[in-house]
Amino acid sequence: MTNLVPQADPAEVAQLILTTIERGRLAGRWTPAKTTVRRGRSVLPKSIVLARLSRDGDRRRPVGVPLRHELAGWATALELTGTQRTVLLAANDWLRRTDGGKTPVVAAAERAYELLGKEKAFDPTPPLGGATLWRPDRLTFDLLRCVRVATPLTWEPATASVGSPGAVVCVENHATFRSLLRVLRTRPAPPWVAVAWIQGRNTAPLESLAALPFTVTRLDYLGDLDAPGLEIAAAACAVARRSGIPAGPAVALWTLLAQQPSRSGATVEPGRAKALTAWLPNGVREHAFGLLTNDRAVPQEALRFDLLDRAL
Repeated sequence: MTNLVPQADPAEVAQLILTTIERGRLAGRWTPAKTTVRRGRSVLPKSIVLARLSRDGDRRRPVGVPLRHELAGWATALELTGTQRTVLLAANDWLRRTDGGKTPVVAAAERAYELLGKEKAFDPTPPLGGATLWRPDRLTFDLLRCVRVATPLTWEPATASVGSPGAVVCVENHATFRSLLRVLRTRPAPPWVAVAWIQGRNTAPLESLAALPFTVTRLDYLGDLDAPGLEIAAAACAVARRSGIPAGPAVALWTLLAQQPSRSGATVEPGRAKALTAWLPNGVREHAFGLLTNDRAVPQEALRFDLLDRAL
């Protein structure tokens, strides 16, 4: 990017990239990935998916057929790509067949397959067809009688009964998941009523916290003590908070993790290390900062069963 725009201040490059990505998204040229990466203080999409280039015989043009009243008011005169016409005509045909969408609400992936034969067509934001079609006053999931459904969350109860409200602890490692359950199930009043597990940067399952068969009063999160682990932890807690559930670090577990032997890790520059460790509890930040800036890390596997059994 600095070669393409040599006059740009290096500190402004990340924002320039974000602006370019957003302009391309609005123009329907690509779809940014939901997965993100951090570059300094900026969070960027990990990748983009390019829109299929139009062939010479597939230039933008109006849809050219009578449309249902739900679509005609805004779509008749639009200059559309072939993909956009396909989406619009599929929606038009579906509205005719269902008498204006008088049909049960289904998952977005199911409706996408019904209309387009592509179950992932509605996964991006905006869905296939881009912002030209998908707006609050144009195509919506409400109009097509579908909803995005949360990814299932892997969890197990730590108590005999899961009916009562309580806090949940979430980890990323399957060994830690099993060790925590083994310890908590021996306690008459465990600090967490359930243990949840997510895999790496896939924090989407935490959207299902509000749908668990008991009221989650708080999410306590434990990750690896390294840069990616702290990024994932902060992102996971943000997902929980968007669902209305208070979330933050599992203080006792992070404190115990920071006390364990470290191994070599990736280099983290001080500014980024300070930003990452600000999410941690006060008593852990300084030590964690020292680890990150000295190329050290502590994985969750450092918390063996016997350590957890003594500490909790």
